[in-house]
Amino acid sequence: MDKMQGQSRRAVILTIDDEQAIRESFHLYLEDYGYTVIEAENGRVGIALFESHKPDLVLVDLRMPEVDGLRVLEHVVSTSPDTPIIVVSGTGVIDDVIEALHLGAWDYMLKPLQDLSVLLHAVRKNLDRSRLILENRMYQEHLEVEVRKRTEELHQAYQAVQQTNQQLQQSEKKYRSIFESLTDVYFQVDLDGVIAEISPSVYTNIEHQREALLGNHLWDLFVEADVCQGMRARLNEVGVVTDLEALLFDGNGLERSCSITATRERSSEGGGRIYGVFRDITERKQAEAQIEHQAYHDSLTNLPNRRLLLDRLDLALSRSKRHGYAGALLLIDLDRFKTINDSLGHSVGDQLLCEVALRLANVLREEDTVARIGGDEFVVLLSDIGSDTQAAARRAQGVAEKISYELSLPVRIRDHELYITPSIGITLFPIQNEDSGVVLQHGDTAMYQAKAAGRNAICFFRPGMQAEADKRLDMEKDLRLAIARDQLKLFFQAQIDENGEVCGAEGLLRWEHPQYGLIAPDRFIPVAEETGLILPIGEWVLQTACEYITKWSKGELSQSLSHIAVNVSPWQFRQPDFPLQVEKILARTGTDPRRLGLELTEGVVIDNVADTADKMASFKAIGVKISIDDFGTGYSSLSYLKKLPLDILKIDRSFIEEVTVDESNAAIVGTIIAMADHLGLEVIAEGVETQEQLEFLYNSGCKRYQGYFFSKPLPVEQFELFVSDSIRRRLSNCES
Repeated sequence: MDKMQGQSRRAVILTIDDEQAIRESFHLYLEDYGYTVIEAENGRVGIALFESHKPDLVLVDLRMPEVDGLRVLEHVVSTSPDTPIIVVSGTGVIDDVIEALHLGAWDYMLKPLQDLSVLLHAVRKNLDRSRLILENRMYQEHLEVEVRKRTEELHQAYQAVQQTNQQLQQSEKKYRSIFESLTDVYFQVDLDGVIAEISPSVYTNIEHQREALLGNHLWDLFVEADVCQGMRARLNEVGVVTDLEALLFDGNGLERSCSITATRERSSEGGGRIYGVFRDITERKQAEAQIEHQAYHDSLTNLPNRRLLLDRLDLALSRSKRHGYAGALLLIDLDRFKTINDSLGHSVGDQLLCEVALRLANVLREEDTVARIGGDEFVVLLSDIGSDTQAAARRAQGVAEKISYELSLPVRIRDHELYITPSIGITLFPIQNEDSGVVLQHGDTAMYQAKAAGRNAICFFRPGMQAEADKRLDMEKDLRLAIARDQLKLFFQAQIDENGEVCGAEGLLRWEHPQYGLIAPDRFIPVAEETGLILPIGEWVLQTACEYITKWSKGELSQSLSHIAVNVSPWQFRQPDFPLQVEKILARTGTDPRRLGLELTEGVVIDNVADTADKMASFKAIGVKISIDDFGTGYSSLSYLKKLPLDILKIDRSFIEEVTVDESNAAIVGTIIAMADHLGLEVIAEGVETQEQLEFLYNSGCKRYQGYFFSKPLPVEQFELFVSDSIRRRLSNCES
C-alpha cells in the first residue's frame, strides 16, 4: 500500500554510480521531469540510502568499488522485489548485465547515454510497470478476500435456510442482497455439473443470462475439455481448487479468461454439491500481456528491444552451431540523426525512427529479426544464410546494401524533406564459441569502424578490430577522468599582424595523459563527440580561455592579446542554450566579451542556417567575434556568408601550404581575400610556415597570420614569455 500511495507524490529515484558526472547528469535531467533524485557514490552508500529512503526506482552501475552493482541488486531484490532496478553499464561488461537480468534487474542501458530521453523513457516505463504489478496484486488480494468472505456468508446463509422457516426468511433476504450485489459469479452445481444456482453477475462477467443457464451443465461453458476434467479430478481428490485459470465461452460464443475457485461438499448420503465463484480476468491477462510486451519491445517503434534480440540471437547461435549454417548480425547507426533530432525536435526524430523501422522490416524476410537497441541504433539478425562462409558474407553484404539504399531515400516529415545515411557493421557467426553478447559487441565494433571510415559505409568485423575497440574504450574511460584530474591543457598559438606584432591567439586543446604523454585533439575529440563528453570538455575550454583573457587584460599583455579565439564543437554549438552558457561563463570570469572569439567549421554554419544566424546575432550583440575555421574546404558559399553576421574567415592551411607553387591554390587564396574584403570580413591565414608564403599573403592583402613560421602552439607559461619578448622587441625598435 505504501508503494501505491507513493504514486500521488513525486517518484523517488536512487542513482548509484561511482562517476559523479553521470550521477549529476541523471539528477539534473530527471528532476526537470518532476522526479526526486537521491545519489550514492558507491554500492555501500547506495544500500544504506535504499533502506532509509525506500525509493520507487533504482539506477545502479555494475562496476563500482567496495560494493559492486550485483551485490546492490541482490540486496534490493531480496528485501524489496517489487522495486524496479535499471542497470546502467558500459558495453565492456555485457556478461555482468546478463547476470544482473538473471538476478532480477528489470531493465538496462548502456553508457554513455548520448540521448538522455532514453533514460527518461526507461524510468517512466519501469515505474508504470511497477505500478501495474502492484495494482494487479492488490486487486487479486482484494478479490480473494472478498470471495472467501462472501462465499462463507453465502454458505452460512444456505445452511441457515435448512433450519427453520423463520431463519429461512431472514437468510433469504440476506442471501439475495449479497447474491445480487456480487461482482464475481457465484455458482452451485450438483456433482454432474447441473447448475442449481448462479448469480446475476454472470451477465456482466461473460454475457450469459442467469435464467438461461439454470438447469444446464456448467461444464459446457469450458472451452478446453482437459482443463475441465482436471478441475473435476482435483475436486474429487482434495475437495478444492483455487485460482484455476480457464477459458469459458461467453454469451456470444467468444472465449473469456476466467479464474475459478470452487469447493466440493459431500453429504452424509454419499451425494454432495460443488459451489464456488469465478470472475472474468480478461483485463488482467491483457495487462500482463502488455507488461510482457513492454519488457521485450521498444515502445516507440514496437520492434524487439535488446533483451528480445539477445534471446533470439542465443537461439540462432545454438541452431547455427548444431546444424552447421552461418548467421549474420548487422549493427546500423543513422549518420547525422542527432543533428536532425536537435535541430528539428524530438517529435520529428521519433517519426524518423518509426519510418526507419518500417523500411527495415519491409527489406527483411519473415524469419529475420530487426530490433531497436537504443537511440538511433538498429540491429538486423539474419539467422540462416547458408553453410558456406563466403556465400553467407555475400548474402549479408547484399542485405546491407539494400538497407543502405532504402534508408538513403528521402523521408518526408511535416514540411521537412530529410536525408539520412546508415553506417553498417556486419559480423558473421559462429566464429568460435562466442555468446550472443560477444557477437553483438563484434557487430558494434564493425559499425564504429564504418563510422570511422567516413560514415555511409558497410564494414565487416575482423578479429583485430576488437583490440582497436578496446583501446578506444580505454581512451573513453581515461577521458572521463581527464577534467577531474586536471589533465586537459590549453595551448596558445600566436596570431601576427602585418607589422609582425602579436595581435591575438588561438586556444588549442591538448590532453596531458599520465601514460601516453601529450595527446593531440584529433585523436580524442572524435571519442568525446561520440560519447557526449565534448559538452563538459567544451565548457571547460571556454571557462579556461576566459580566465586567461581576464588575467591578460589586466597586465602588460593586454594590447597584444586583444582577441583570443577557441574552437567550438558542432555538438556544443547546437545546444539550444549555448549562447546563455557563454554569457554565464563571461559573467562568472569577468571577461570582456569583445576579447573572445568563437571558431566554427563551415559544416556547423550551414547545417541549420536559421538557428546559426540567431545564435550569431546574440553573440554579435554582446561583442563576441565569430570566425569560420578552415574556410574553403567544405561548403563555401556566398549565400551563407551574406546571411550570417560573421567577423573573420580563416583560410585553411591546405591552401597556404602550396600557395607559392600551385597556381590554383594561389588563385583560391586571392579570391577568398578579395571576397572577405568586399564583405567587410577580417582574414587570418593558417599554417604559414615560410617567408615566401608570408610575402605572397601580404602582397595579396591578407593582414593577419598564424603558423609555425612565427610560433608553434605553446603551453601558457611559454606563450606568455613569447608575447612578452615580442612586446620588448617592439618597444626596443621604437626607442631606436
